Amino acid sequence: MLQEVTLEDEIIGVDNASRDGGADLVEANWPQVRLFRNDRNLGFASACNQGAGHAKGDILVILNQDTRVEPGWLRGLLEPLEQDPTIGLVTSKLLLMSRPEQIQMCGQDIHFTGFSFGRGLLTTSDGYRRVEKVGAVSGASFAIRRCLWEQLGGFDPNLFMYYEDTDLSWRARLAGFSSLFCPDSIAYHDYALTSSPTAHFYSERNRVVLLLKNWKISTLILLLPSLVLAEIIAWGYMLSLGWKGVLAKISAWGWLISNFSAVLRSRKGVQSFRKEPDWKLMETCVDHLQPRVHAGGWIGKGLIYLCNLWFGFHYRLIFSLMHSLNL
Repeated sequence: MLQEVTLEDEIIGVDNASRDGGADLVEANWPQVRLFRNDRNLGFASACNQGAGHAKGDILVILNQDTRVEPGWLRGLLEPLEQDPTIGLVTSKLLLMSRPEQIQMCGQDIHFTGFSFGRGLLTTSDGYRRVEKVGAVSGASFAIRRCLWEQLGGFDPNLFMYYEDTDLSWRARLAGFSSLFCPDSIAYHDYALTSSPTAHFYSERNRVVLLLKNWKISTLILLLPSLVLAEIIAWGYMLSLGWKGVLAKISAWGWLISNFSAVLRSRKGVQSFRKEPDWKLMETCVDHLQPRVHAGGWIGKGLIYLCNLWFGFHYRLIFSLMHSLNL
């Protein structure tokens, strides 16, 4: 990465009270890096906001500490922003560091009920060769216009981790900017294919926050049957994980109930700067679930298939209505 950085660029590192000695390693070997150390873990979202707040450039590039980049990675992120003013964010092709022949993510597909899926997960690394607009970028490696970042207020710190990139991409779309996947920007991500109860808690909690913040009330009402079905699916999956999954789901809803006023304040901020109707955000969403793991074996696959039949029908119905009424 450092080989691509010029004298006009700057590198900022934020250490979230890590204990692996990484911050000391950076400080000792790369004095050109401006390093900020936190005495406690503020979460991925807040740490990125902290680093961006010290940046001076017109374009901000976010890169996880558990990544390794290929030559051309930075150029691939920057060129689309220089060529098209309607593009607000650009994300990389992420390959699994432990299995470099397989894709971890090429941007995200976002279901209109909030579920997120990494595009190309576990497919061969030579796939996804085209530059494409995507539902959301990956927070592990992406670039964003500084003016847009500041307009949106950066990541939502209340999300702590998970869905902060999806939420940022959705807010950018409502502000009139698209998210782009660039296959020429390649990074390897040390990504774990299994999730912890903590990850389930934040994912389930933040998915609901995403929906409540970004969709208009009228859209939430129109989507209610699918939102209820999505919640049933989420509960079913958590039940399949045992008591840890159930506890994570209960804790997520407990947080949502006790912090509902804070979510409403965040929602007010999002709705105040929106320039686009919801149908344009809906246009970036997918209408089918793409789970990597099907709980319940063939029965689970069959149930997901039936659910997708409903989701597809409901999506087309609602999208047509929203488009015709410019909702």
